[in-house]
Amino acid sequence: MPTKNIFAGFGVRSEFVNLIYTELMKREYVSYADILALYCGRPKGYYNKMACNSEPGYGELKKAFPEVLKALENSIPGCIEDNGLSKGKAYRYKGKSDDPLSEERKAVVQKSVEDYVAFCKASAGILPASWFSSFFENTQILLDTNRESKDGDIRICSSAEQNLTNIDLLPVFYRAIANKQVLRFNYKRFGQEPFPLTFHPQFIKEYNGRWFVFGEADREPYQAYNAPLDRIIGKVNEVNDVEYIPAPKGFYQEFFKNMIGVTHEKGAKVEEVIVHTKTEYQHGLLLTKPLHHSQEELLPFGEHAGQYYGEVRLTIEPNRELRGRILLYGENLEVISPLSLREQIKEILKKQMEQYGLD
Repeated sequence: MPTKNIFAGFGVRSEFVNLIYTELMKREYVSYADILALYCGRPKGYYNKMACNSEPGYGELKKAFPEVLKALENSIPGCIEDNGLSKGKAYRYKGKSDDPLSEERKAVVQKSVEDYVAFCKASAGILPASWFSSFFENTQILLDTNRESKDGDIRICSSAEQNLTNIDLLPVFYRAIANKQVLRFNYKRFGQEPFPLTFHPQFIKEYNGRWFVFGEADREPYQAYNAPLDRIIGKVNEVNDVEYIPAPKGFYQEFFKNMIGVTHEKGAKVEEVIVHTKTEYQHGLLLTKPLHHSQEELLPFGEHAGQYYGEVRLTIEPNRELRGRILLYGENLEVISPLSLREQIKEILKKQMEQYGLD
């Protein structure tokens, strides 16, 4: 019967196995408490005075540690010694090989790669066809995927339509970002004439089924210029006589941190937005599918001052994407504050009622 590969699997046990093995390979004494401290982000020695068994994952640690020790002993008999203590027992690896279970680890990595390839094949219904084809061009993966697609054997799909204008440019911009390559193309804003744009692509973002590329441009706004792919006209050419301008580290994480979508509106600032949910179902839906990562529940759904509602707070920069998300839920959401956002929603609803002949 083949020996089980201790690195196979996923979850907490697998995390502990890799952590224990890595620490033992340093050839220093390692205890259960040492591993738990590393896993939980505690300082070394934290569990000398604190109980370990109350920590989440301790049960998995108790299973994983003996597995690693046994696998090492099977590989190199006598390679493990303990410190001889009954309380605070620790173990040390003293074998000659610096990575005695390297083959087992490589096998798991290979299996992970194979699983990822299988996922990519199954995800042809999510990734744009041009994106998928570009990165797997001339490979058996693409041939297999196309065959399986024709046979109706696609297991994952997206509700977003990916047959968008210029969607084939996604790999072009991705590679330009990776290679720090300046590009030039004609760009056409809605209702305006096309104009040439020299562009330093830095970041790609998808929102609401549309793809946007952000970067440094040779016209205002110079930084974080927003170029939707469907606004690009004609060919995209490489520019080799202009030095590429990279984004400052962490710039786009901060740029998108306090908003929904891709739009920073002129004069907008981060505010606390209070929203009431009008049904218990809607409240639960909003908790499981938040409008924004800053969302907090202030009041659970129930009776409050004679009315039934739930209350959530967003710390966010109001923009058209936020207004659109709120309006999407219709009468099930009500903006309480800030007053400026509430008035904007009221004005949109008023115009909608006028369009349908309602007062």
